[in-house]
Amino acid sequence: MQLNPLRPDSPEVAVQDSVKQAAKTAAEVIVGLRDRLTSEAFWLNIGWTVIQVVVVITAALFLLGLFERIKRRWVKRAQMAPTLDKRRQRVLTVADLLGSVARYAVWTVTGITVLSMVGFDIRALLAGAGIAGLAIGFGAQTFVKDVISGFFLLFDDTLGNGDLIRIGDDVGTVEYVGLRLIKVRKFSGELLMVPAGEVRTFGNQSVGFARVVVTVALSYEQDAHEALRVLEAVAEEWAATDAAKDAMVDDAPEVQGLLSLDDSGVTARIIVQVRPGEQFAADRAIRTLVKQRLAEAGVEIPFPRRTVYVRSSGGAAASPEDAAAAGAD
Repeated sequence: MQLNPLRPDSPEVAVQDSVKQAAKTAAEVIVGLRDRLTSEAFWLNIGWTVIQVVVVITAALFLLGLFERIKRRWVKRAQMAPTLDKRRQRVLTVADLLGSVARYAVWTVTGITVLSMVGFDIRALLAGAGIAGLAIGFGAQTFVKDVISGFFLLFDDTLGNGDLIRIGDDVGTVEYVGLRLIKVRKFSGELLMVPAGEVRTFGNQSVGFARVVVTVALSYEQDAHEALRVLEAVAEEWAATDAAKDAMVDDAPEVQGLLSLDDSGVTARIIVQVRPGEQFAADRAIRTLVKQRLAEAGVEIPFPRRTVYVRSSGGAAASPEDAAAAGAD
């Protein structure tokens, strides 16, 4: 019995033709790949591309190393200045910023150059990056706000590395100022990361001068004039020290007399203007002298006191001895 031949327009014939065409295409690809892999020009082209990529990356590393060396020399020269010198702070701040900008710029250009060498269409890549940047800009408004705020903080020179600042309830020393982030080291060692966009109001204690304010409480039983005389002597004694001469930026300390009267005693005050950063050591030194000289002069520092009135059940006032006993209890 003879089988019927397949019709030319039948599905089976179409499938067979497709299989033959795929096999032919695969054979051509394999032959082309074999010819390319055995071609000397192909390997020379790959070798030349690899050499170019290596040269570009080496040049990028060389540029970054050269910039880092120049930056270190610049910073080293500025570090010879006093800690709170504004030129030193400006150099340290700008050096960190320029280092970050240089790394971003060099590696971005290097990446685009390498991609063009290996055959990527840079125009399509840049167009896609522009569209992606626009979309990211709409979605990252906080980031853009931080960057713009950081730029104006640096442009206005309102703070720099080494400044002692207060942000909200936190006080610390600025360790890094960037376009987006500010790092502040608290006295406890905690490092605060503050986005530049959130720095709305802050206090800088490293600008101009600092004021040492030492309040001294005196009891009502003491001779106020004698106590003020002791405080005047303390102010003169401290001002005569070498540390005080180096720290002060104004006249000698001023004793402002009696400032307030409260339920335990009276309050006097000593003030003096010093260079920024010197207020803490000056405050400790003056308080130590005040404690020593008041003790030597027999001037008492007051303590909280309270008077207690005791009445008997009959309504009559108790005797002084009973009242004293009740107060002791």
